[in-house]
Amino acid sequence: MNATPSDHLPTRVGWVALRIVLAIEVIGGAWLLWNVLIGFFAAGDEPLGSRLSLLLAVAIWWVWIAATAWGAWKRRASWVRGSSITIHVLLFAAATGILQGLLGPQATLGLELLVLALVGFVAAVLAKPDAPAVPEA
Repeated sequence: MNATPSDHLPTRVGWVALRIVLAIEVIGGAWLLWNVLIGFFAAGDEPLGSRLSLLLAVAIWWVWIAATAWGAWKRRASWVRGSSITIHVLLFAAATGILQGLLGPQATLGLELLVLALVGFVAAVLAKPDAPAVPEA
């Protein structure tokens, strides 16, 4: 009897952790998108191009995270693992930038993002896709 990867405890733990991390990121991203949207309208004296590019970048990023979270909940492992690994590598880079003071002076935010990136990366590596169904011959 061949066991599918979803029968293994590390795989199940990986999927649960990945879903939780992505849900936290979707909620945090919605909060960030809301604040950027408010700032977009509040900073009327700044050039429209820079405000619009920031708003679009955050909106596209949030849609990407939300689509990956949706895929993780539906267990579409063929692309969710790759997408979430990419997301968490980029989040790791942003966290180290914050910790170095390049992206902001908030060390606690940098540490929180660093932990979230590491947990998400490990969870994505552990979350193995389901084995395709092989018909009995």
